[in-house]
Amino acid sequence: MRQKLDASLGIVVSGLVVLIGSRLLTWWPGVIAGAAMILGALALVAVRRRS
Repeated sequence: MRQKLDASLGIVVSGLVVLIGSRLLTWWPGVIAGAAMILGALALVAVRRRS
């Protein structure tokens, strides 16, 4: 379980980096991609917890 949590946390952190970096460069596709990575990881965690 610890390894799965670390992987999800890594995805969220990398999504935040992409989101913030793209926002600073005003590159909107990167902002959208970063937000999608974060939401995808959070949705994956929520689905695993329900199972």
